[in-house]
Amino acid sequence: MKNAHLRFGWLTYVKSTEKTTTSIKLHLDRFIGEVLPDPPRQAKAHLLSVIGGDTQIAAITAAVSMGDRFMVEGPGVQPIRVCLERHAQCFKGSMQLAGRKKPLRHFIAMSEEFASGSMSATSGRTLLAGSDSRFIWASIADIYGIPGIPAWAEWFADELDTYHAILPALGIGCSPVIVKGDKEQFLDWLSWGVESEAIRFPTETGSIHWPGLGLKEIF
Repeated sequence: MKNAHLRFGWLTYVKSTEKTTTSIKLHLDRFIGEVLPDPPRQAKAHLLSVIGGDTQIAAITAAVSMGDRFMVEGPGVQPIRVCLERHAQCFKGSMQLAGRKKPLRHFIAMSEEFASGSMSATSGRTLLAGSDSRFIWASIADIYGIPGIPAWAEWFADELDTYHAILPALGIGCSPVIVKGDKEQFLDWLSWGVESEAIRFPTETGSIHWPGLGLKEIF
């Protein structure tokens, strides 16, 4: 955790009315979004995680519920305007730090489609929070109900590259990706892989053990 603050980004929220102007800037430790082709320099946010005080977090919570836009920036990400749209799911927590009288507040918001997984079902695209090949393969196999074993992860990653079926998403504090394709397409790849002996089924029968992946491997 040494120098962990160096990977943090910033979330800036400014709202002006006839009488007042609200301006808030919070530490942003995680962000996942999709850059929109039009208008330029805007993105659809799918996940944001910020840390701040009571008043700041209350203002951001209200802004998310109203579908307001923010500016986010961080390591490798130039300032870009983002919006979670409506029906985002929000979660709050507290963190007590040594030497600080009041706890910091932690706020997480997720877009409706990312939280529900509806992106995969409706558009043939799957948004994943990490780019580790083991995580990608385990996620696709689970989401689509595809038979397979953990040892096929690298082969599946090569197939995604071959068919240009994986794209980097916008991320701060993580390396999200978008996987393009549906169940039928993935099953066709597996069928070819087995027939060509690029992948093989286990020689022994029995249940398949999928090793657990921690946050370190995902993010």
